[in-house]
Amino acid sequence: MRIGFFDGVREIGGNKIIIEENGEAILLDFGKRFAVNNTYFNDYLPGREWNSPYDYVKTGEFPPFRNFYKNPLPNDIETFDFEVKAVFFSHAHLDHIGLIDFINDRIPKYMSAYSREALSFFNERGIIGKTENVKIFEEPVKIGNFTIKAIPTDHDIPGSIATEIDTPKGKIFYTGDIYFHGRHKEKSENFVKYASESKPYILITEGTRFGWGFVTSLTEDELKAQIFSLMEQCKGMVIGNPYEPHISRIQTFYELAKENNRTFVMTLPYAYIVSRYAKIGDEVSQRILEDKNTFVYMPHRDLKEWEKNFEGKFINASDVSKEQKNIVFLLDFKSTPELLDIKPEKGTIYIHSGGEPLASLDAENTKILNNWLNMFGIPYYRIHSPGHAAQPDLFRMVREINPEILLPIHSQIPERFEIVSDRVKILERGILYEF
Repeated sequence: MRIGFFDGVREIGGNKIIIEENGEAILLDFGKRFAVNNTYFNDYLPGREWNSPYDYVKTGEFPPFRNFYKNPLPNDIETFDFEVKAVFFSHAHLDHIGLIDFINDRIPKYMSAYSREALSFFNERGIIGKTENVKIFEEPVKIGNFTIKAIPTDHDIPGSIATEIDTPKGKIFYTGDIYFHGRHKEKSENFVKYASESKPYILITEGTRFGWGFVTSLTEDELKAQIFSLMEQCKGMVIGNPYEPHISRIQTFYELAKENNRTFVMTLPYAYIVSRYAKIGDEVSQRILEDKNTFVYMPHRDLKEWEKNFEGKFINASDVSKEQKNIVFLLDFKSTPELLDIKPEKGTIYIHSGGEPLASLDAENTKILNNWLNMFGIPYYRIHSPGHAAQPDLFRMVREINPEILLPIHSQIPERFEIVSDRVKILERGILYEF
């Protein structure tokens, strides 16, 4: 059996994990690298559309997998001696799912129901192109000598899963991205207990927060309390900017509105993803949409067909402007120019809570956001809790699961795990290792 990491090596994001035996492979995640790790291409200079994915493979940005991409690779590309039979996605963050539209449609792609709805959100916004053969990952899947199972975990996007792979050599677990301080932390704790009892051969784990300047995390209730303390002082409109698919954070702003007798208003991207989650039975999303004090902000333009689904819930800039002191308003970054029509008054505050721009990862847009807020004299507050396990939680998780071999990924300092384990093996990018 061979395992290889393609990206996610000494960097955050871009996970692409191959597990292969006898020429048949499964791939865990196929994500975009963050912009700070780009070498030859970025959003301004993408690979040539008519020549994709050749440009990316030739420059080493994509792995040379045989019969894997929608457009076949030319004969001058030397490919690996295996074929990917299926791809399993841990969750729907772009650094894990963002390249799914390059994958050949004949290859099945497995993910949770929530992740499929988030994928639809990215499709609608033009962030990810359309893809086919996407399957809900509920029952075990057998590929060659591997049996793959999904285990629910908690992260800052719903539908995150850890992956269990039964192999002839023993069990492999891949954590995906995981944390232990969210609204559903019991899912992550249950995964640790299950993996520990399984006595795994290999644990592939994220280590995002190694090297970060803090070790603790806010719970959602603690984060909510911090925002409330600002609301008490400022008394104006509260503008929130969480990551659109992060329903737990949307719930926090909704609860703040409801508990303080304010109207809850969302721009269309938030309304879209909440409606998608509601469609698959998410009770929180259903409750938010059904509340008579929840409204959807209608921009001054023609609506797309799906946007018309919110008829009866719309509120316009004039309405928001008149009632702004009584409103909690979720404003996605791309809708920031709506402030020109809303005309925020003194006392308005802006809570950046995980939405775009991603601070140090997007310095240019961070500067632009600050310019907009400064124009209206709106104070900026960053109240956020990252959706990754804090360092003590990572150490505890590894000790409890106690694998024979520990393979870190999605970490700038994978060696940090050597503090708690003498079984750490660091894989180099693009190399297949025998296990």
